[in-house]
Amino acid sequence: MEGPATITRGPQQATPVLSGSIHEPMVLTPGDFRKILIKRKWVILIGILVGIAASLIYIFVAVPQYEAVARVDIDLSRSANIGIDDLLEQKLGTQGSADRLQTEVRIMQSDAVFMDVINAQDLYHRPPFSRIFKDHPYDGHLSPLQRFQLIHSISGATRIVVIPNTEIVEVHFHSPDPVVATDIANAIVKSYMDRDLRTRFEGTNRVSDWLSRQLDELKKQVQQSQNDLVDYQRQNNLIGLDSEGNNLVTDDLRTVNGQLAEAKADRIVKEARYKLAETRNPDLLVSVAPQTVLASLRQQEADLLVQQAQLQSKFGPEYPKVREIQKQVAAVKRDIDNEITNLTERFAAEYVAATKTEALLQNRLDGAKQEAYRANESSAQFEILKHGADSASELYDALQMKLKEAGITAGLNSNNINVLDSATLPPFPVSPQKRQDLLFGFLCGLIGGIGLAIFLETLDDTLRTSEDAESISQLPTLAVIPHFQSSSRKSSSDLQRVNQEKLSRVSPDLFAYLEQQSVAAEGFRTLRSSILLSSVDREPKLLLLTSSFAAEGKSTCASNLAISFAQRSARVLLVDTDLRRGTLHMKFRLSNRMGLSTLLSKESGDEAYEYPLPELPNLAVLTRGPIAPNPGEMLASRAMEELLMRWRSQFDHVILDSSPVLAVADTLAIAPFADATFILVRSGVTRKKALLRVREQLRRASARVLGTIINDVDMRLENYYTYSKRYDYDYKSNYGAGYGASDVDK
Repeated sequence: MEGPATITRGPQQATPVLSGSIHEPMVLTPGDFRKILIKRKWVILIGILVGIAASLIYIFVAVPQYEAVARVDIDLSRSANIGIDDLLEQKLGTQGSADRLQTEVRIMQSDAVFMDVINAQDLYHRPPFSRIFKDHPYDGHLSPLQRFQLIHSISGATRIVVIPNTEIVEVHFHSPDPVVATDIANAIVKSYMDRDLRTRFEGTNRVSDWLSRQLDELKKQVQQSQNDLVDYQRQNNLIGLDSEGNNLVTDDLRTVNGQLAEAKADRIVKEARYKLAETRNPDLLVSVAPQTVLASLRQQEADLLVQQAQLQSKFGPEYPKVREIQKQVAAVKRDIDNEITNLTERFAAEYVAATKTEALLQNRLDGAKQEAYRANESSAQFEILKHGADSASELYDALQMKLKEAGITAGLNSNNINVLDSATLPPFPVSPQKRQDLLFGFLCGLIGGIGLAIFLETLDDTLRTSEDAESISQLPTLAVIPHFQSSSRKSSSDLQRVNQEKLSRVSPDLFAYLEQQSVAAEGFRTLRSSILLSSVDREPKLLLLTSSFAAEGKSTCASNLAISFAQRSARVLLVDTDLRRGTLHMKFRLSNRMGLSTLLSKESGDEAYEYPLPELPNLAVLTRGPIAPNPGEMLASRAMEELLMRWRSQFDHVILDSSPVLAVADTLAIAPFADATFILVRSGVTRKKALLRVREQLRRASARVLGTIINDVDMRLENYYTYSKRYDYDYKSNYGAGYGASDVDK
C-alpha cells in the first residue's frame, strides 16, 4: 500500500497564547474621541438640532417673567448677646460668618416670613395668586392645601443670593406682573427685618432668665458628677489604673498567656515524640531518644547481622555458629521491641501530662480574659464619668467668670440689617432670553449628542482600525486597505478613465489590475511587500487568506494580492479553496465548469488552470469548480496534499482563497500546510470576539498566523493618518463612497 504523501511545510511559528479576553481601552484618548466624532457625526448633529428645536419651542411658548431685586446688608458683627459669645464658641462650637449668613438667608425663605408677606400684601385677592381660590373663595381661613399652594407659589418665584465675599444679600422675585414682583420683593425684606427685631428682643430676655436658673442646676450637677466618679471607682476596685489603661488584671493576663504559649510548645514536642513512638520505627526513636538502651541494642543487632552474613556466606546456613548467632539476633530483637514499648508508654505519659497542663493553663487564661473584659468595661465607664465631670466643671467655671465680667443686658442693640436698595419696577422681562436659550439648547444638544455617540460606541464591538485589531488579537497588521468605490459605481467622467476592455475581463473591484495608481492598489502592494519582508531567508510560497465569516472581502483581497505578485514577474497561482461558495470565477469572468473540485476528484487535469489576463501570463487561476458534496473531506484528502506539494514546486507564490473559519471547518484542514496565514478583518463588520475565536482555532490547527489585513477602512479613523485632509496623495481616483458594491464578496 502506498504511503501517505509528504509535503514540505513552512517554518512554524507559535501564535501568541493569550487569555482571549477583550481588553477595552480604559481612557478615551483624543484620537479615540476624533474617531467617534467622525463615525457618529449624524447622531451628534441630530442631538444639536433637537436641542435647538427644544429651545425654540420654549422661547415661543414661555410666558414673559419680570424680576424685581432688593438688596440688604446684614451686619453680623453687631451682637445682642449678654457677653457669652466666646464661651459658646469654645465649648459648644459656633457658626462661621458664611454659615451664619446662610442661616439668615434660610430664615428669609421660611414659611413664617412668607405668611407675613401674604397677609401684608393681601395676596388672597391679587393675581396670579388669586387663582388658588377660584373654586373655594377666601373667607378668612386657609385650608392646609391652600396654605401650601400659596407658600409654594411664593417660594418657587423667590431667589435669594449672597454676593460672594460680602454680607450683602439680594432678594429676587419674578412674576408675570412687574408690580407684583416689586411689591413682594420689598415685602419679604420688611417682614424679615420685623421678625429679626422681634426675635432679638424676646431672645435676650429669655436668655437672661434662663442663665440664672441654669447656673444653680449646673453647680449641683458638677458636685454630683464628682461624687459619682469617686463612688464608681471604689465599687469597681479600679486600682493601679495607669495612663495607658493597664492594671493588675492585664498584667496577670499577659503572664498567663506567656505560660500557655510555652505549654503549647511543650505539648507539641511531646505529641510529636509520641507519634514517632507509635510508628515503632527504631531508627526514628533513636533520633529522638539517643541516650536510651535502644541505640546500643540497634548497634548490637547490626553487629550480629554482619557476623551472621559473613559466617553464612562462608559455612552455609546450617553451620552451628550461624544458628547460635541467629538465636542471639532474635533475642536482641525482642529486647528492641520491649525497649520500644517502654519508650512508647513513657512518651504517651509525658504527652498526656503536657495536654493536661495546657488545658489547665487554657482555663486559667479564659478566666483571666473574663476578668480583663469586666475591667475594661469598668475602665471605659470610668473614663466616661470622668470626662463628664470635667466638662461640667469647666463649663460652670467659664459661665461664672463671664457673668462676673459682663452684666446682663435686657436692652437690644441697634438693628443689624440695612436696606441698600429697595426693589423697583423692572423695565423688561428676564425670561425667556432668546440668545442664551438658543445657546443653551445648542450646548445641551451637543453634549447630549456626544454622550449618545459615546454610548453607541460602547455598544459597538466591531473592529474599525488597525489599532483595534492589534490590541485585540496581539497580531501585527500587515496592510490597511482603504474604503474604496468600485468602478461600476463611479461617475461618467471616472468611467471614461477606466479601460473598458480590462473591465470586461475582471470584476470592477480589482484595482490592482484596473487602476494601478489608486490608493487601493497601493494598499495591496503594501501587503505584498509586508509578506515578502516577513521572512528574510525564505519567501513564503503557500499563502492562505481567511476570515471569521462571509462578506468580509477575502476573494477581493486574494485576487488583488495575486495580481500584485504577478506584476513583479513572479509565477502566481490563485486557488479558490472555498468549495461551497467560492466566487473567484466571478472576479475574473471565468467559467466554473472545471476547478479545484474536479481536479481533486480526477475529473479534469491541467486544463482546469486558466490564465485570464493577457497582460499577466504568469498569473494562473484555479476556480472552485462545481459545488462538491463533501468539501471538507476533499480538502483534507491526500490528493489535496499532493496538489499543494506540486504547486509549491511549480509556482513562486500560491494564494489560497479559503472559506470563513467560523462558518465551516474546511479551512482548518489546509491551514497547517500554508507558509503564512492571514486573517482578514473588515472594518465595521468583523467583531472582536470573532477575531479572537478565529485566531484560537488557527492556533490549535498549528497554522502559522503571520498577521491581520484590515479591509474597507475609513482612513480618517486611522490616528496616524493626519497629514492631509484627503488620503489619495495625488492618486488619480477619488475613493470613499463604498466597498465592493458591484459584487457580493464572501
